[in-house]
Amino acid sequence: MKETVIRFKKSVKLNKPILVVGLPGIGNVGKLVAETLRKQYKPKKIATLYSPHFPHQVVMLKTGGIRLVGNRFYLLRPKGAKNDIILLTGETQAVTPEGQYEVNKKIVDFFADKLKGQFIYTLGGYSVTKELTTSPKVYANVTDKKLISKYKEHGIIFGKSRGMIWGSAGMILAFAKMRKMKGICLMGETGLLDIDASAAKAVLIALSKSTSLEINTAALDKIIEKTAKLLKEQEAIMQGQHNLEQKPAYIR
Repeated sequence: MKETVIRFKKSVKLNKPILVVGLPGIGNVGKLVAETLRKQYKPKKIATLYSPHFPHQVVMLKTGGIRLVGNRFYLLRPKGAKNDIILLTGETQAVTPEGQYEVNKKIVDFFADKLKGQFIYTLGGYSVTKELTTSPKVYANVTDKKLISKYKEHGIIFGKSRGMIWGSAGMILAFAKMRKMKGICLMGETGLLDIDASAAKAVLIALSKSTSLEINTAALDKIIEKTAKLLKEQEAIMQGQHNLEQKPAYIR
C-alpha cells in the first residue's frame, strides 16, 4: 500500500449527507461522541479508509481474527431527518504531517465527489484548564462566518478559542473551505484527562441541537461517574501521603 485508499460500497444511495467526524484526539472527545452515536444507532458501514500513514498496527478481534487499523464511514438515517448522517471514526489519525495532509484531503474529496455532501462537522476537545470541568463549554470555529449566528443560538461560543486545531478536526475543515464547502468544528472544554466524557457529552448535546440526531447520554454519564470516583480516590490517596509526610519522625 503506497497511498491512502478508501474502499466504498458504490451501491449506497444517499440523501443530502452531512459528515460528522469523531476521531481520537484531545480528551478523546470526538471519538467518545462517535462511539456513543455508533452504539446507539448501530449504523451500517459503507466505506473504510486505509493509509500507510497510520501506525503499523492491527486490531485483535473478539472472534480471534485481526484487521488493519483504519477509519470507517457509517450511515445513520435518523427518523424524519432531511439529511443522512455519515459518521467517520476509527482507531487513529495519520502520524506524520505529510500523512495528515494526504488522509484529510482524501476524506474531503471522497465526501464531496463520491457522496455528494456539502456540510461537515468535526468534533474535538479544547484544552483550557488543568482541572476537571463538570459543566464544560463548547467552543467552535467555522469555514464561513455566516454560520456563526445560527450556532450561537445553541450556546456555542465563537471568537474565544485561541491557538491551533491539530489533526483531522482542523485539517478537514481547511480542505472543505478550499472546496467552498461549509463546516464547523465543535470543541468541548477539557483539561488534562485522557478520556473526558463530560466534554464529549457537551459536544454531543450541541451536535444534537444542530442536527436531527436524537441522543442517549447514559453511556457517557456512566463514564463521568466512574471518572469522578477515581479522581476522588486519587485525591484521598494523595492527601493521605501528604499527611504522613507532615508527621514528625521519632528516633528510638
